[in-house]
Amino acid sequence: MIINAYRNPPTAFPGTRLLETTLGIVGVRIPDPANMRRVWEVQSLYLPLRGRAIGGIRTKLSDQKGFVTFCNQRDLEVMLGIGRSGEYCAWADDEYVSPEDERWCGFCCDDDDLMDDLFEREMFLRAQVPGGVLPSNLDIERRVHLEHNNDFEEVYVLLADMDFDTGMFPDPRFSTVDRRWVRSERKRVRWEQS
Repeated sequence: MIINAYRNPPTAFPGTRLLETTLGIVGVRIPDPANMRRVWEVQSLYLPLRGRAIGGIRTKLSDQKGFVTFCNQRDLEVMLGIGRSGEYCAWADDEYVSPEDERWCGFCCDDDDLMDDLFEREMFLRAQVPGGVLPSNLDIERRVHLEHNNDFEEVYVLLADMDFDTGMFPDPRFSTVDRRWVRSERKRVRWEQS
């Protein structure tokens, strides 16, 4: 097991769900079971989210073409060889599954994962701007892998670095990141042709 995040909760950077620890797996490269030409590299780790069918920490990965995705802890442990299909997964109180199993999720992400990625990108941008105040109409381009054969290129535009309810400026909070940025473009792409 990588970690039992429920028994020994990891610490996240203040105001984020981004873990402070790398748990020794950041930088590890993993071939995609659905496309062996595609190789994912672990970029960062995130706190578990309540209400997820599969708990545990979440891992953000990037492939050789710059697409980002996430993976749940159970499936990541199988791909890392820490767990094997049919064995008991103690932290999840369930069995590990194989990539062929209908319960396998593997490399995929949802809106919560994408919001964590957007906020992490915003934090890096703030670190590069004097005073940490982001200019309006700044844009971020990203490539995302939502699930097998479901890849997109997206553009997000910063409306303003402020809380529109209170007028607080700048607004570096995670809780309002989805109100500062708007997706202006999303187009489906084929990984093989990108």
